[in-house]
Amino acid sequence: MAIARTQPFDGPTLFSYGFRPFFLFGAFYAGLTILMWVPFYFGDIDLPLAMGPADWHMHETLFGFVPAVIAGFLLTAVPNWTGRLPVNGTALISLVLAWGLGRIAINMSALLPLWAVVLFNLSFPILFAAAVCREIIAGKNWRNLKVLVMFSMLVLAQCWFYFAWANGLDVKPAAYLALGVVLMLIMLIGGRIIPSFTRNYLVKRKSEILPQPFGSFDKLTVAVSALVLLGFIVQSTGAFSLPLVFAVGFMVLAGLHLVRLLRWHPELIWRDGLLLVLHMGYGFLPIGFALMGFSFLNDGVVPLVAPIHALSTGAVGLMIVGVMCRATLGHTGYPLVATRGTLVLFAAVFSAAILRIVAAFDLEISMGLMRASHLFWVIGFWGFVALYGGKLMRPRAEPRR
Repeated sequence: MAIARTQPFDGPTLFSYGFRPFFLFGAFYAGLTILMWVPFYFGDIDLPLAMGPADWHMHETLFGFVPAVIAGFLLTAVPNWTGRLPVNGTALISLVLAWGLGRIAINMSALLPLWAVVLFNLSFPILFAAAVCREIIAGKNWRNLKVLVMFSMLVLAQCWFYFAWANGLDVKPAAYLALGVVLMLIMLIGGRIIPSFTRNYLVKRKSEILPQPFGSFDKLTVAVSALVLLGFIVQSTGAFSLPLVFAVGFMVLAGLHLVRLLRWHPELIWRDGLLLVLHMGYGFLPIGFALMGFSFLNDGVVPLVAPIHALSTGAVGLMIVGVMCRATLGHTGYPLVATRGTLVLFAAVFSAAILRIVAAFDLEISMGLMRASHLFWVIGFWGFVALYGGKLMRPRAEPRR
């Protein structure tokens, strides 16, 4: 979609559109947290944190890096949905500062009172949700309110995380809710843009085979996914234990999402890197759900950490880097072509996902595989900063005549 016209703004180009600062800082922070996480996890460095390494890692991934990229995407998409002017200038800078203050607070949480850490971290998602709500209501774009509802659930998960943390409870159920919300956003938004971009690509090449549009099968897949994921989150609190039910449920999800992906004909787009990475990212949904099913079916044979990282590092990571690259190129006036450098970014994040999944199965070599996985992740996201940072900070490129 074409980017909306702008409000008058004479400041830095970086703050002229929402995707510019949030993609740049979000990608940088994605690499930085993993660079810190490795020595922190292995005890090589000490950070002034009031929470353990694993909890910090979950928090800064699900409530730090990911919401920044979501904000960048939605602040650019919402003006196209509503026809209103995009948020920029002082309002955008305020949102970026709120996000940054949250990152500082959590990384100094041992030096601050709990209420201050929570306040600084919740200020960004609440302000952002309010801004998006205002735009959707003012533009009367009711059909996209569901995206705001999903983001609000992410804020709810963050509140749950803080409640559990403050009371010495397990924070994993809150983290699972956050991951589930992000996966649902991939199903909803990815389920629209992937077949749409694929159709455009195939139409240009006069293909007689085209992807199936969003229809009844997609609605069924999303609904069943929401039901199974909600059940998984509830059972993770210890409310009940039905391993066979969840084994079957996640296997069904794997099958549904595999069929959904095949309906988009990924075999026809492998020459287009920007499309291929989106298909590959979505492909980690059936992989992750299948592994999740096996983790319930054979306790201990498939560690839970394997499907969790298939869904997070694989599905979320690849979808995010793919969307950031495509949106940055399209909205800064560059051709929608994946250069060799961009393909390296995609390969790095893909390798990070595969290595992290494999590391869960072999404890003897897991540390080496984890370090390698983290290195590839940093290459992928800091590589994005290196290749796309200039595009994000410079004015839109004028088309060549």
